[in-house]
Amino acid sequence: MKKKIYLIVSSIQTGGTQKIILDLFNYWKVKGHNVKIITFDKKINSKVKKSLINLELQNTSKNLFQAMFNNLKRIYELRKVIKKKQHSHIFSFISTTNILAIISNIGLKNNLIICERNDPELQNIGKIWVILRKILYRYADKVTANSKKACKYLENFVPKKKIFFIPNHIFFYKSKKKLKKEKILLAIGRLHYQKGFDTLIDSFSLSKVYKFGWKLVILGKGPEEKFLKKKVKNLKLVNKVLFKGFKDPMPWYKKSKIFVLSSRYEGTPNVLLEAVSMRLPTIITNSCYGAKYYLKNNISTLEVPVNNSEALSRLILKLVNNNNLQKKISNEAYKKIKKLANYKKIFRMWDFFLKEI
Repeated sequence: MKKKIYLIVSSIQTGGTQKIILDLFNYWKVKGHNVKIITFDKKINSKVKKSLINLELQNTSKNLFQAMFNNLKRIYELRKVIKKKQHSHIFSFISTTNILAIISNIGLKNNLIICERNDPELQNIGKIWVILRKILYRYADKVTANSKKACKYLENFVPKKKIFFIPNHIFFYKSKKKLKKEKILLAIGRLHYQKGFDTLIDSFSLSKVYKFGWKLVILGKGPEEKFLKKKVKNLKLVNKVLFKGFKDPMPWYKKSKIFVLSSRYEGTPNVLLEAVSMRLPTIITNSCYGAKYYLKNNISTLEVPVNNSEALSRLILKLVNNNNLQKKISNEAYKKIKKLANYKKIFRMWDFFLKEI
């Protein structure tokens, strides 16, 4: 039976959550469902242009009153859209957007599923939003999270029967063109405090592996770009640490030798699963709880205490100097995610929510 589905996210540009949304959009579209994506952003994603409802309300707020006004406007405009076609399945992604979606749906006959994509316990979204989340999340029909730790935390204010763990999926591609491996440590993510790139740069400096031809390549942009580039300059690593902006990561997965996830907290990062699917050995921090569902320390990854640049530098050296260890953990990780991140199995989990209404 054909379903009406709305996928709501503040922006449909780059990011792991956006990849999940686009994959779900394509999956349900192929199955014949009527799928629309609602965003607050002004930018258009050409891949979903015909199915995109762009509210153009992603404005920056300079003070509390302006923030309240902007969010009330978002609620009003979002409600106008989802009120027209009730008895729809609404999937909202990311904390603050989830709260706006819950308020917008009050009194309407829709099946609302909100989706946490980060660590809600550690993610800093502001005190007011945290309070609203604790009050309002219970009123969603279902709540999903991509890590078991997040699910456990949500049980503090959402009925357990409403909470569902849905791990991230991954597509496994056969590489048509193999690139020659280079001495590259690869890191990917928004240039934000959460991602711990400052610690990673310090660790790279301490490890001294750049003296043997290794480079640290970081893909992404964000608010810490100037700060991080200044740090690199101060450490005299300008030609050793390379910032490449938003790029297609696939060529970099193919030619890099090691992937490092230095985040201070995470849900389940897609980039980690992608790196593993390309058989890259990985180093992760012990606060990336979503990653621990797939990977085990000293077997399928190397795990380091968060914010510990010295410990991370030692692991970088250990992995750089041991080709057998690189092969061992990359092979073990690949086998694990092949089983646990199977997209067919995980898409069926998402299909479960379409059975209601």
